[in-house]
Amino acid sequence: MFDAQQIIKDQEAMAQERRPFETLMQECAELLLPRQSNFRNLAQMQQGQNLQTRIFDEYAQQALEQGVSLFEGYVMPRGQIWQRWEIDDEDLMKIQRVRAWCDRKNAQLFALRNDPRSGFAGQVHESVASLFCFGMQSMWPDIRRDMARRPVGLSYKSEFVGQTYVREDANGLIDTIHNAFSLHARQAADKWGDTAPEAVKKAMRDDLPDAVIEFIHVIAPNRRFEPGQLDASGKPIAGAFLCKTGSAELFQTGGYRVMPRIVSRFINAPNESYGRCPAFTILPAVRATQQMMVDIMVASELSARPPMGAHSDMEDRMVRYAAGEITYGAIDSRGQQMLRPLIEGADLQGAMAMLDKLHGHIDRAFYVDMLQIRNDMKSHVTDSQLFQRDEEKGMLLGPFATQETEWLSPMQEREIDLMDELGLLDDMPGEVQEALDDGIGLRTVYDNGLSRAQEAGAAAGYFRMREQYAGVAQNDPEAWAAFNRKYPPDKVLDKLGRVNGVPASWEATDEERAASEEADAQRQSAQDMLAMLGPVSDAAKNLSAAVPANAA
Repeated sequence: MFDAQQIIKDQEAMAQERRPFETLMQECAELLLPRQSNFRNLAQMQQGQNLQTRIFDEYAQQALEQGVSLFEGYVMPRGQIWQRWEIDDEDLMKIQRVRAWCDRKNAQLFALRNDPRSGFAGQVHESVASLFCFGMQSMWPDIRRDMARRPVGLSYKSEFVGQTYVREDANGLIDTIHNAFSLHARQAADKWGDTAPEAVKKAMRDDLPDAVIEFIHVIAPNRRFEPGQLDASGKPIAGAFLCKTGSAELFQTGGYRVMPRIVSRFINAPNESYGRCPAFTILPAVRATQQMMVDIMVASELSARPPMGAHSDMEDRMVRYAAGEITYGAIDSRGQQMLRPLIEGADLQGAMAMLDKLHGHIDRAFYVDMLQIRNDMKSHVTDSQLFQRDEEKGMLLGPFATQETEWLSPMQEREIDLMDELGLLDDMPGEVQEALDDGIGLRTVYDNGLSRAQEAGAAAGYFRMREQYAGVAQNDPEAWAAFNRKYPPDKVLDKLGRVNGVPASWEATDEERAASEEADAQRQSAQDMLAMLGPVSDAAKNLSAAVPANAA
């Protein structure tokens, strides 16, 4: 399947193809994400070195972090199940035990993600930052093991995109990935043990545990795929490690049922394999803010401590020029100033206005203005206008939805595959197993701030119609009854609850609703009985009054 020399040739071609992007990525990293600014000298990076040498205005850095937080809040909000999978068969999903099983597995998956030891939250944050700054991210979900190599859960690793190289298939989707990385010999020996390549074993024999060994992890479609086979040939995706140090050596060859390395792009231009992103768009503005901040600081310093001019006759005098000091020689015997400022106070209003304008461009590029969308709301804003604003927000955040296709759904497939490997799907109902064997797949449903914002238009339409209908139905109960028959309140409540993000756990269960309806029926029956007893009691009183006392 793999040939060592061909992998090296492919790697050189992929590196050449990506080189123009590296220039953009490196500059964006230096100005916006310094902690990942090691595209050019990855092996020479030192921990703790100063990475802020080009930054004088931190505004763009902060805007990027706010954009990352907004993405996480809208796409993958913590504390709720924002992504669900189910069987792609309507009839099958009508079976209660199938739905219940899917709900249990979804809850179990989110428990694995939210386990603090999985690293999911921190690694996702770093991947989103990479997506915003470099137009690309790489995530490696895997099985987490304890010291005894026993599986104990899932782990997540956000990988540096500077070592990730990709190729697309005919449909524009990534199908081949090279991950070029380096390890110390001792790290490689710990990772692969007896199966480590000869270069690692030689370094350990020569007592060189810190020798740097270069590797490439290759993942590509299995061109010799044989469905039904239990070995690597029966898996649609092939993988292998190549040791570049010394004589090229292939090792750890195998296969995967689904793509194990999840690489996604923010926006993918036609005929380009690598992504583009907001940072690329506003890079000129970020450069300008750095230079303007330098100029503003210089102008401010010159205004506070202007250079002084003195007469040439004073060249041999020592003049003290500092706050709180007596400057001898600054005034002659006739009271005339011998020292004069060469620069008057600089007017910085124009520069500050231009800086604010550039900051506004940066805010819009990283969607920071979305966080302030409700600041100008007044008390007279109607419900339909509120939902219209949410709908507009969903339109503006549309690029986020592309991550559902390239990142979140493929990552979920990998997680389900790992859950199966851990034996967590062994309780699968027979109907589900038969459906999967017959080729019926899974579908993913998203329930997050982005999906709700995109659905807000329906709620806005309902309230607009209600407002318009109010004039027709004024003082006409039958007209309102017709409206409610057309749009039953139960259906409206379900949709409004979803759009407003009301947790499903807050809804009454079928049993609770039945009990509530029964209690309402009993109360109504009691009220009807009391209403009937009133006339009966009055009739009894009247009859009693009409009968003479001695009639008996």
